[in-house]
Amino acid sequence: MSDKLTQPNEQTAGSTAEPSAAPTAETTAVSAEVNANGHLLPRNWKGTIALIWSGQAASILATCAATFAALWYITTTENSAVLLAAAGVAALLPTALLSPFGGVIADRFNRKYVMIAADGIAGAFSLMLALLMLAGMLSTWLLLLLLTVRSAAQAFHGTSLMALMPELVPERDMVRINTLDQSLTSASAIVGPVLGIALYTMLGFVAVLVMDAICAALACVCLAFAKLPYAQGHGVSSGSVAKDLAHGLSILRGEPGIKPLLLLVVVAMLLFLPLGTLSPLMTYNWFGGDGYAASGVEAAAGIGLLIGSLFMLVWGGGKRLVPVLVVAGAAIGAGCIAAGLLPQSGFFAFVGIIALIFAATAVFNAPILPLMQKRIPQESFGRAMGIFGSLTALASPVGLFVAGPAADALGVNCWFIVCGALLCIAMGLSLLSRSLRALDDQDVNDPADAQESEVCE
Repeated sequence: MSDKLTQPNEQTAGSTAEPSAAPTAETTAVSAEVNANGHLLPRNWKGTIALIWSGQAASILATCAATFAALWYITTTENSAVLLAAAGVAALLPTALLSPFGGVIADRFNRKYVMIAADGIAGAFSLMLALLMLAGMLSTWLLLLLLTVRSAAQAFHGTSLMALMPELVPERDMVRINTLDQSLTSASAIVGPVLGIALYTMLGFVAVLVMDAICAALACVCLAFAKLPYAQGHGVSSGSVAKDLAHGLSILRGEPGIKPLLLLVVVAMLLFLPLGTLSPLMTYNWFGGDGYAASGVEAAAGIGLLIGSLFMLVWGGGKRLVPVLVVAGAAIGAGCIAAGLLPQSGFFAFVGIIALIFAATAVFNAPILPLMQKRIPQESFGRAMGIFGSLTALASPVGLFVAGPAADALGVNCWFIVCGALLCIAMGLSLLSRSLRALDDQDVNDPADAQESEVCE
């Protein structure tokens, strides 16, 4: 571990030098605390986080508003389920497919500049579409391209942000900073569509696109002014993207505790996320609800995510995160079973259970990044997280492929019960994995733990 904070490491892209030079007159003032990777934190590290996430909050909110407005534009102009499905694919699939490459970039280059580039490209594309719309040239296919560009940008922005998080806070705050990001996303998922449709109705789609571009620019400005001494990726590149991806995969396969964690998260994605897509069918077919009732369920899910995120933000998760993850996963499963067992007159109970399920989902998600950070060397963190995120994201479409026919055959309420039971079983079986339980015990990025491991060997 470096004993002193050094010259801010915003160097030429591609440099792999560690920030280990002696302090100079221009060196940022340091605090007595170290970050999760063992480097001394700048004295104003909390201010840096506030600056970065202020810009991110505006950008995420505007993105949710613009995405909803784009979907509504397609709905009202095309009235096509196929095109709406294509919009959903455009908004999700590029992130899943490109995240491994985003991880390679995060380890090779300065993560701050990668994030600025991703936000800037997405914002510039929104502005270009606004100008095209003013000229009467906007089409549905251009909107699908907007969603694709945004999703592709997120693959690079998201992995760089995840790789940067351990450098921003002490280890005790890793759960909190991960939850902060999740809280902003949850709140934006609630407020964004309302803001988007309000602007769309009052001022037109151009206003939504311009707001999106302005907020993206604000996020870039906040990042530009943020002092990030350790933003430079530390990965030693092989020179080949394929070899870098293979290295990231080998990291996931080589760390004993990461494999069961990855399997557990993939199983959760396979079983639970498709139920969110099926919840409108549950509302309509089982409870006899209408569109307003279905929107109430969606609102309850967003509120539950926000409450769970705020809870973890305040609590921090404690010292042992694996039990938190497992208990939260079991709570999700129990909630799904309870939802499936409700009578047809139990719609309001269903709304409450959905809120509790998604609150537990926020708790389940919060420990994943800190647990990964403990076992993955910082120089490979971006690549490993990119592949991890891609595998878990791709689990959702696979789950939907199974869930649709199964729910039709068994009934959507029975499928809720089946998935909830399987999720509870998976969480129980995960406790049998000694390597998963050991994720809480040792940190490969902690010099003391690393030295102890060497002695043991």
